[in-house]
Amino acid sequence: MIKLTRDADEQRLMTSHSRESGRAVLLRIHQIIGLFAGAVFVLVGLSGGLLAFREDIDESLNAPLMRVETPSQPSYRSLDEILAAATAAMPPDARPEKLTLPRHPGAAATVSYLTETDDLDSFFHEMFVDPYTGKIKGQRLTLHGDDTFSQPFIRILMTFHWTLLLGVNNAYIIGALGILLCVSVLFGLYLWLPRGGDWRLGLRVKWGASKERVIYDLHRSVGAYMAAVLLVMLATGAAMIFKPTTRAVVSLFSTVRAEPDYGRSTPEPGQSPIGVGAAIAAAEKIFPDGRLLWVSLPSSPGGVYVVGKQAPDEPSRSRTFRNVGVDQYSGRVLGVQDRRGFTGGETFLEWLYPIHSGEAFGEIGRPFTLLIGLTPLVLFVTGFMRWRGKRRARRRPS
Repeated sequence: MIKLTRDADEQRLMTSHSRESGRAVLLRIHQIIGLFAGAVFVLVGLSGGLLAFREDIDESLNAPLMRVETPSQPSYRSLDEILAAATAAMPPDARPEKLTLPRHPGAAATVSYLTETDDLDSFFHEMFVDPYTGKIKGQRLTLHGDDTFSQPFIRILMTFHWTLLLGVNNAYIIGALGILLCVSVLFGLYLWLPRGGDWRLGLRVKWGASKERVIYDLHRSVGAYMAAVLLVMLATGAAMIFKPTTRAVVSLFSTVRAEPDYGRSTPEPGQSPIGVGAAIAAAEKIFPDGRLLWVSLPSSPGGVYVVGKQAPDEPSRSRTFRNVGVDQYSGRVLGVQDRRGFTGGETFLEWLYPIHSGEAFGEIGRPFTLLIGLTPLVLFVTGFMRWRGKRRARRRPS
């Protein structure tokens, strides 16, 4: 009987020692990922928090271009007039590409266009038009070739958020770091679990305790409260960066069709292209409801109008998956993308960006996204201070 008791005690000791060794390994991995990938995560998180207000920031920085006076009896000029005014102010060799409707009553309409030099050096511009008067507010360069810093500030910030300004081909670095940080968050959750089994202890901060204990409690509690949200943000960000892989994985469980083909226009002798208004009228027969978001303009004789009409229940506020391709000569509908016919996999892919950006949650989503963007900073600072404190304690002479 004594031998059996002794064997049981030894078994418990071995199990406890094995568990403690495993926790030590996980803690070490959690620390390494946090110290190195976490520093990048802070910058990505802060930039992402600011980008939740990207339209407001961009308009504030460029108010003379992007904002207009709203008349007492507001009435927009026709989109054909707005496009004609913008086209008349463009260089002769400019190629109009897209007409974007005002975001709110005090915003200008935007017409983007492209110019190329003889050596095929590309310049992308935006022309801003007062939708009430049809007058040009001004224009700006949005991108010169691959020169990231030729972009407006908010677009540089967007590029930094998903590429660290290392180039589009190196965006996988951020994606890989996101996956590593998902692992770190999961390890942190395991390490957070109180050993006594009372999980509520891991959600409290003992403010009256020592500085070291307060830092430790802050790191644990903030990590526990925000873990699920951080995992979602990291996973959706990595999924968008590794988009082909994400589509391939999703297609294993649900049909995912190729990007929509809106067809090609058929030039007919003696027939002039229809206007933007006629293209919109054709699209509204398919989608009579919703908000007109933008119109992609035909850039060649075979190009088509693509009209985007946003449904009230779409999760994203800055893009739409209700688009209609229209022949630029006959006004015939050539192709339709309708989110109402999406498969489960396509709906999953549609929701990635709205969830990641906070757009899916309406106005409350933006301040919440900013809060999430600040979380990596809190975790990194408290985690670093905790790591440094323990490191100094080990170096002190006994």
